[in-house]
Amino acid sequence: MAASMSCRPEPERIMVENNPNSGSAPRRIDPRYAIDLAARLVVVEGKPEPVRLINLSRHGFRVAVPLVLPAGQPVRLEVDGWPRLVGRVVWCDGGRIGCMVDVPPSEAVYAMMCASTQGPETTD
Repeated sequence: MAASMSCRPEPERIMVENNPNSGSAPRRIDPRYAIDLAARLVVVEGKPEPVRLINLSRHGFRVAVPLVLPAGQPVRLEVDGWPRLVGRVVWCDGGRIGCMVDVPPSEAVYAMMCASTQGPETTD
């Protein structure tokens, strides 16, 4: 069976804009894309920790990592060939961490990031 590694939408998740009057935590403003990519997460200029990038949007990402980090913790995501994404932990639960990016990449850079995840088709 052929498979391709690329950014692909997670359609079951509805994205809504932030509402500053709601009193709730920030909500997503972009669609997220499922991904499975080796990456590194750096906490406070520490040693890069290997992680799996699980999903990505222009404004955030989710990684699988055996760390427990508090909400608000500054982090940096590093993927070979991509610009570094600096942001903060929004939530941490069961080996997965969701982060919001402080300064999102431009649409063109984001498109390049997604395009770079497209690997050759493989057969299983």
